Parts: sequence; C-alpha cells; structure tokens
Amino acid sequence: MADDYQKLLSENEQLKAEVVQLKEDLQLLEQNFDSMSEGYQQSLLLYDTLEETYHELEKTNSELEIARCKAEESSRMKTNFIQQISHEIRTPLNILCGFTQIVTTPGMELDEATKAEVTKGISDNTERITNLVNKMLELADASSQTEIERSDDVLAVQIAAQAAEDSLITQTDSLVFDMEIADGADSVMLHTNLAQATRVLVLLLDNARKFTRPAEASMGAGAEAKNAKALLAVQIVGSDAANSANMLAFVVEDNGIGVPAAEAEHIFDEFVQLDEYYDGTGIGLTVARSIARRLGGDVCLDTNYVGGARFVFTLPLTL
Repeated sequence: MADDYQKLLSENEQLKAEVVQLKEDLQLLEQNFDSMSEGYQQSLLLYDTLEETYHELEKTNSELEIARCKAEESSRMKTNFIQQISHEIRTPLNILCGFTQIVTTPGMELDEATKAEVTKGISDNTERITNLVNKMLELADASSQTEIERSDDVLAVQIAAQAAEDSLITQTDSLVFDMEIADGADSVMLHTNLAQATRVLVLLLDNARKFTRPAEASMGAGAEAKNAKALLAVQIVGSDAANSANMLAFVVEDNGIGVPAAEAEHIFDEFVQLDEYYDGTGIGLTVARSIARRLGGDVCLDTNYVGGARFVFTLPLTL
C-alpha cells in the first residue's frame, strides 16, 4: 500500500508539473497569437497605406497626363497663333508695299479715282495692322486681375450704339443686323468705363460678323453664303427683389456656325480656334472676358441657344 501511495504521489507531482508546463505553453501561445494579431493589424494598416499611396500616384499620374496634354495643346495653339499673326501682318504689309511702289514710281500719273482707291487701301491696311497690334497689347493685359477704373456714367444704349458703329457691323452688306432694347433698358445708366465696355461689345460683334459668313479658306471652293443675321439686345436681368445681383445684359446673337456646348469654356482660352479655316488670332473672346470681369461683369456663351451662337455680356447695374 505504501508503495502504491508513493507511486500515486509521484504521478500527481508529475501531473502538476505537466499542468504548469501546459499553462506556460498556453501563455506563450497567447503571446504569439497577440503578436501575430498585432502583426496582422499592422499589415492591414500598411496595406491600406500602400493602397492609398497607389491611388494618389494614379491621381497624380492622371493629372500629369492632363497637364502634359494641355501643355502640348497650348504649344500647338501658340505655334498656330504665331503663324496666323505672321499671315495677318504680312497681308496688309504686302498691300501697303504695293501701294507705296505705285505712288513712288517716277513719272506715274494717277487719276482721281485711282488716287482715292490707293488712299483708302493705305488707310484700311494701316488700320488693320494697328488693330492687330492693339489686340496683342490687350492680350498681354488679359491675365491681369486688376480692376479697370470705372468713372463714366453712361446710358447702356449708348454703349450698344457706339459698339455697333465702331465694329462697322451696320455697314456690312452681307449681314442683316438688328438692335433690340428691352422695356426699361433704354433709360438704364451704368457706372463703368465707356471705352472698355464698348471694346467688349465690339469684339463680340466682330465675332458674330466673322462666323456668319463662309470661312476665308473655303471661299471660291463652292461655298455659299447663308442669309447672315446678327442681333444686339439690351436687357435687364436678375431684377426681381430676391436677386441682389442685378445686372444689365448685352446679348449678341447670330445665326452662324455656332459653338458646341462642350466648348463653352474652352473658347475663352488664349489662341483657341475651333474652326481653323477661319482667319483670326483666337484671342478676341479671351480679351473680351478679361475686360468684362475686370469691369465687375462677365461674358459667357448661352449653351441653350442652338440657332448659331449667343454671347451674353453682363455689367452690374447702378441702382
């Protein structure tokens, strides 16, 4: 019996030792599990960070690609602009050179009609070069954010009439031009800059006159002129009591080739010409919007109009 008792005590001690060892092993397993769990969580966080970084890189690459495309497009447009400017300047210079040769040729006698024609040709082409140089100067100033001084109190209809006269659109035989003054707009006074506000409208009217006739590059190739029409309307907008941004709108509307709605903002960028068959510099709308915004207004394309193009030039009302 004593031997059996001792044997049982020995086995009991052995079991206790095994239990202690099992507890130690369990604690070690728990520690390993906690370490693995922590490592797993860290791996998840690292994965999320890597995924976020990857998406940021994708976004950056996409932005860089867009910037590259824009830079290439800008470079192309500037090249076209330089070529167009060269053409625009060369043409009147060649004409002036021809007239100069005529009037300076020894012994050349000109009748009164020819003299008048030469004089008009010299005047017209000199003015053409001057206008081009002025546009270049305006473009250099187009990126300015400085407000234009507004010290003129002038009737809105006076601005419209002056612009119609300066643009020569009323003297364009190939185009029917109308002016509409909305009720109440005939007596509206604006506190603005007369010369600059008129300049914006002249640029918009020039645009209407240009794109209501066949492209210069297609003339003589079977192109037929349509019944060109242009309208300058003067309206008061946002005049209800709930709208504090009361504005006067000069609306220039034509039945020309029009502008796709998707290009409504792009056309105001420098050097943009949607139809390269038309002569021009691609800076008129850029300059027009720049001046308008620096006068406290804006110029935008009405994308709801589908009969051609409709540009809206707004200026703040003086109430």
